[in-house]
Amino acid sequence: MRQVAILSGKGGTGKTSVAASLAALAGRAVIADCDVEASNMPLLLHPEVGERRDFETRRAEIDPESCLRCGLCVEECRFDAISDFKVDHVKCEGCGVCAYICPTGAARLRPRVSGYLYVSETRFPLWTPMPRRSTAR
Repeated sequence: MRQVAILSGKGGTGKTSVAASLAALAGRAVIADCDVEASNMPLLLHPEVGERRDFETRRAEIDPESCLRCGLCVEECRFDAISDFKVDHVKCEGCGVCAYICPTGAARLRPRVSGYLYVSETRFPLWTPMPRRSTAR
């Protein structure tokens, strides 16, 4: 199985256009647009969505009733997402350090739906007849 990854840290470089062009040329391919901020592959491939699944991540919460205010979570959070024993959900990455280190279990991770995964069909079917290769050498 051959795999091709097209990546860049900069937006607007044409990654999606190159990937869509390769998809059009490929006989049979599995294509995943893994851009979490702006998946643009659907703009070019016009998929028909067959299935939508929830994509869950975790979010930290601190129960003020059981919190001792010991400061371990504040001290250990590498994202500086906890101040005054409240979680800033924009900064929190859901890593779980706070829940792991909390002596009372006041810091917990809760699942939340943060997006959706789509299984789709395009005009580029996954299973197309492939020409047989000659085995003679």
